[in-house]
Amino acid sequence: MADRSSPAQRFRYAARRVPPWRTGRPLDRPAVVPLVWAAALFGVAQAVAVPLWLPLGWDEAVYVSQVSPRVPSAFFSAPRARGISWLAAPAVLPTGSTVVLRAWMLLLATAGLVAAFWPWRRLVGETCAALAAALFAGLWVVGFYADEVMPNLYVAYGATAATGWFLRAVGGRGRRRCLYALAAAVAFTALIRASDAAFLALALLAALLLVTAWRSRALAVAVAGGLAVGLLPWVAEAYAAFGGPLARLRAGSDVQGGMRWTNALGMHLRALNGPLLCRPCTVSWTHRPLALWWLATPLLTAGALLAARRRGPRGGRAAVLALPVACAGATAAPYLFLLAYAAPRFLMPAYALLAVPVAALALGLVRRAGHRWRPAVAALLALGFALHLASQYLVLHSRISDQMRLRTATREAARRLGEAGVRPPCTLVGPEAVLLAFHAGCSSEALSGNNASTTPARLALRARTQATAYAAHTPAPPGPARSWPGCVLRMPGGTDWYVFLAPAAYRAGRC
Repeated sequence: MADRSSPAQRFRYAARRVPPWRTGRPLDRPAVVPLVWAAALFGVAQAVAVPLWLPLGWDEAVYVSQVSPRVPSAFFSAPRARGISWLAAPAVLPTGSTVVLRAWMLLLATAGLVAAFWPWRRLVGETCAALAAALFAGLWVVGFYADEVMPNLYVAYGATAATGWFLRAVGGRGRRRCLYALAAAVAFTALIRASDAAFLALALLAALLLVTAWRSRALAVAVAGGLAVGLLPWVAEAYAAFGGPLARLRAGSDVQGGMRWTNALGMHLRALNGPLLCRPCTVSWTHRPLALWWLATPLLTAGALLAARRRGPRGGRAAVLALPVACAGATAAPYLFLLAYAAPRFLMPAYALLAVPVAALALGLVRRAGHRWRPAVAALLALGFALHLASQYLVLHSRISDQMRLRTATREAARRLGEAGVRPPCTLVGPEAVLLAFHAGCSSEALSGNNASTTPARLALRARTQATAYAAHTPAPPGPARSWPGCVLRMPGGTDWYVFLAPAAYRAGRC
């Protein structure tokens, strides 16, 4: 019999054993695994709940414009990475259809859900991995961004997969394949969001140093090498457009309003059910009963860790659940304590990682309830999950309705601008003109703010040769636009646009 006296051997033995919460079909039986069924249901539910014809949002316009041959590229600020644009490219290059793009992104999101939780099947079991995926996919923020061209969901997928493959590599079974998968997951995360990948890699490397049983040069090389490969495009662009990586980091901090110590926990709680971006975050805390899951998640996570520690050998099963908690904290920390604003999507990586211990706790409660009480406990948990899903759908429906109204109004404003003479090639200027310019086929510029990309002198020079307009939701144009003729585009719902046309554009038409 193998000696299991050392910590490394105890962990590898525990990783190969069936965890106490593991139930369901054996892994080696040829069948469609529960995780695939959970992802399929997620994809179908999203296709029904979220209209594929929802117009693009502000950030989406920035990312899509980088690969679209039909519109000029919008200003690409320092914190962004181009991975999400490359994911959208297969649907953007051949057609400008929003429906095709959203269907493609939904397909990627469905496949990504399987890929993210796939390594966890051998760590926590088929049923637990599928339940964790369902818990994460049931959140309204995941449903909203499933077919959007936004990076946060894919950072969540990459972080969850990387953590799972890390633990699989530590377990020792199929080690080489797991190391390659780990490096690929970290590299993918870095391509999508460089800063988030850096914090994830730091957490994984710290785990290697802190846990003696995990120390391995091969694991360190996989994490660091994956991060380096994924950061190559970001570093190359930093030298080409920002003066180097350090200059890009400083510019990124400025765009975020200055990254410094702050406590944004209250902001994230207030923004939990919307708005999509809380900056400045001065909204009141609404729908408080719907925030119970957010407040309960830390308690449920702690309960899962305690239960795993009591039932498993030291350094074994508890570690399988402790690492995703640590990585969740690492990916959430910069958004909770370094940024003075909030958005629900920022914490998606943490939600995905914490879904694993929460699912393990739920299945552990069912298993330990005993034959007499097991059906009642399972029914009670199922009822709670159903109520949670219903509450998340209500929030999702509200956010979709708001965005459909706002984005449709912006698209209609772009059509009216064309009637006013602002047609490609053209330029729109203003702090919120990016989306309007995208729909109008114009390039977009900003004279001030975090995304300032031009100066009044350059704007005046461009206005002499190209249809140019300043557009904003407030009637106070800056610089040379003060002398331009103005008009108001009245939009449904009160989201009016104040437009000031340069003389060249004004002569071609009227608002």
